This record gives sequence, C-alpha cells and structure tokens, in this order.
Amino acid sequence: RVRIYVTNRLPEHTTVHWHGLILPSGMDGVGGLSHPGIPPGKTFVYEFDLTKSGTFMYHPHGDEMVQMAMGMMGMFVVHPKDPDFMRVDRDFLIMLNAFDIDPGTYIPRIMTMTDFNLWTWNSRIFPDIDPLVVNQGDKVRVRVGNLTMTNHPIHMHGYDFKVTCTDGGWVPESAQWPEVSIDIPVGAMRAYEFVADHLGDWAIHCHKSHHTMNAMGHDVPTLIGTSS
Repeated sequence: RVRIYVTNRLPEHTTVHWHGLILPSGMDGVGGLSHPGIPPGKTFVYEFDLTKSGTFMYHPHGDEMVQMAMGMMGMFVVHPKDPDFMRVDRDFLIMLNAFDIDPGTYIPRIMTMTDFNLWTWNSRIFPDIDPLVVNQGDKVRVRVGNLTMTNHPIHMHGYDFKVTCTDGGWVPESAQWPEVSIDIPVGAMRAYEFVADHLGDWAIHCHKSHHTMNAMGHDVPTLIGTSS
C-alpha cells in the first residue's frame, strides 16, 4: 500500500493520474471527475494498493497541454514480490518527451499539438543522453514510456530483443515476440529484454529521421538547388 502526498506549487489547479495502475476511482487523478483539482498551495493525499507489478507512468489530468508540455510526468515502477520473477542484471528506463522551442529561446510553446521540434530522452538530448553501459553476458531490460503526441519506433543496433512487458502487464514467455525496432504508441510503455553477448558500441535511437536529427527549426528555408 502506498501513500503519496502531492503539494501543488503551481499557479493553477492540478492533479496526478497514475497511468496504467489499477486503483479506486477517487484516486485516479482526473480533475472534476475523480476529485476536485488540487488548488494552488494545497496538498492532496493519494493512497492505494499496488495490485500488480510492471512499469507505469504518472502525469497531470488538469490543464494537460500546459502542464505536460512543461514536462510534468514520470515513471512508476512496481517490482514483483518474487525477486526471481523476470530478473535481469541491468534495468534501464527511458521517458520520451517532446517540446516546441524556437531557436534561441528557453520556454516551449505549450499549446503546440503536432509541430514539435525537440525530442528528449529523460529530458535530455544527444549527446547529453547517458549510454546504457552493461557487461558482456548481462541480461538487460529497457523500459520506454511515451507521453508525447506521436509514436516512436525505437531501434537498437547490434541486437535483436524480445518484448516482455507493456503498461498493461507482463507478456507471457510464450507470447513474447522478437524485434529490432519496437514502436512505442502514444500514451504507452514497452519493455524489451536481451542478453548482451555482442561486444561493441551500439546506437539506440528513434527511427523517425527528424527525431534523430532533433532541434530542427520550423521556418528554415529550403536552400537545396537554389542559385546564389
């Protein structure tokens, strides 16, 4: 059983929705439905039982376009009671986020619906993203959550892997499927596992080329094929 105190230090109402967790309706964190929005300066206490293990997320369900666009989100990992269930040697977690930030500014356009230009992993962009360092022979799990406005086909070089978990729960071994790229839908999490038996430095990236490039301005003119 968990008890979580949420104090609102924003200038507006907020809530916290526990994405994928099974809990009482009053704890689900949808402002005006589950409970009134948490007013500025006030504290709301969420309390519920963790009924299943897996990888889940949390984010506001109040003024979502502003609050989520400013990065208010995170992951909620519930470990199995049995320490040998789905045991791995290294366990990594990646939260995908997107922003619309004009070149030379620091504040994102919070009402953007589709025209994002900055794609982050755990709020960082390459080359500031930490590498996933493992030892040869390690069994590795990578959990990827997507709270952006588009899907992300995450591709890993040098390996194939098996998809072992979604935010709905663990995938039975008989139903796990092999991939080299796994598409992470909007509002979803996918976890995959592999044995690190190939030495080397390998890339991992979203296979949408403009996400790989990153930091692309919207108003850059087309100069290819023009004369000076």
